[in-house]
Amino acid sequence: MRYSPRIMPSPRGRHGLALTAMIATLASGTTLSYAADVEFWSPFTGPDGATIEAMVQEYNDTRGAEADVNVDLLIVPWDQYYTKLTVSMASGTAPDLSIAHSHRVAGFVGQGALTAFSEDDLKTAGIEGDDYIEALWNAGSVEGERYAVPIDAFPRHIYYNKKLFEEAGLDPEAPPRTLQELRAAAEAISALGDDVYGVYFALQGSSTARDFYSIYWQYTPELLSEDQRGVADGFEEAATKTLTQLKSFIDEGLAPAQNIEDYEGPFIQDRIGVAISQITELPLFRDTEGLDYGVSPMPTFGDTPATFALGHNFAIPTGTSDEAREAALDFISWFSAHGYEWAVGGKVPAKLAVIESDEFKALGPQNIIAERRDIMKLPPIIAVQPEIDRVVQEHVEAVYAGQLTVDDAVSRMKMAIEDVLASQ
Repeated sequence: MRYSPRIMPSPRGRHGLALTAMIATLASGTTLSYAADVEFWSPFTGPDGATIEAMVQEYNDTRGAEADVNVDLLIVPWDQYYTKLTVSMASGTAPDLSIAHSHRVAGFVGQGALTAFSEDDLKTAGIEGDDYIEALWNAGSVEGERYAVPIDAFPRHIYYNKKLFEEAGLDPEAPPRTLQELRAAAEAISALGDDVYGVYFALQGSSTARDFYSIYWQYTPELLSEDQRGVADGFEEAATKTLTQLKSFIDEGLAPAQNIEDYEGPFIQDRIGVAISQITELPLFRDTEGLDYGVSPMPTFGDTPATFALGHNFAIPTGTSDEAREAALDFISWFSAHGYEWAVGGKVPAKLAVIESDEFKALGPQNIIAERRDIMKLPPIIAVQPEIDRVVQEHVEAVYAGQLTVDDAVSRMKMAIEDVLASQ
């Protein structure tokens, strides 16, 4: 019988679950000596939803069957996920296992909503920090305790339309690596027609902050001061350069002046030359017949290569029973070993052994991005980071909309971030 997850309805149609399965490899490991059910909440929908469904089914049919463990998957659409998860944690009805983005872990820990993984837990599950991308592993630790085990990373990078590169007289195998090369490519492609843009980046939503961080960190490595009571030295200079450069693409007509919620359509229609986005969009482009595209790491605008990244993590909410906890650890161990299947859906796997495997390297786009994992940088591991992200987003959006000058936005952003930090 086919495994069917429970799916919480979403009001947003484009994020509905695609009920197509992906074949996972056979499981391995040591059989547990008990029976347990694990209630597992996931925000993955679309291609991600199909992949997580297939992997849970594979675990239940193979490794889970051996261990007499069943993982009961509930898919909560991402735009509702954290609201519902937070409510469940506060009411004592949290799942046994949940997904948490890197920047959310510290906040949940501060609320007492997660339990730490002990050294015995990690040893039992065969989980060792040296086996993972360092930045992702570090993001799961709060005040010396481990509360999250990384699954993947999704850094900012670029997609580029090879057909438009050729039409503009550019080398389709030479994506832009620097700000100067990106600007030159954008100018050449924009000259192809009024409805063609050289470069795209989001003007609204969380991507605005992620793009800002990607470039900001190329000028200065820290967002906050060492005592985390204010912004870092050099914040204003780096933020000003970042916003000035991004806004110039809009002002010069090289990037759309109005937000495009679903940029994928114009990119597929050969109307966008370079799109700043993340690896999660890969399945759509990969599966579009006739689309000739490439991927490349985030171009270097500043002094040092860097790009924003977040990761998905496994976390165990407070209140999970000992039996369910041990079973969840078994599933986490199995999932980590099967990182290739997850990566196929458009991710950089967290585990180094998967990245270094021949089958992952053969994937192409994911491998190109994973090869530059050294430039991935995650936000500060503090409880109020999501609030800081919202501050950055609001001020970047205001610059793009012409509501604030760059100087005013940077000044107000600095004060607002410091107000958030003072409220801790």
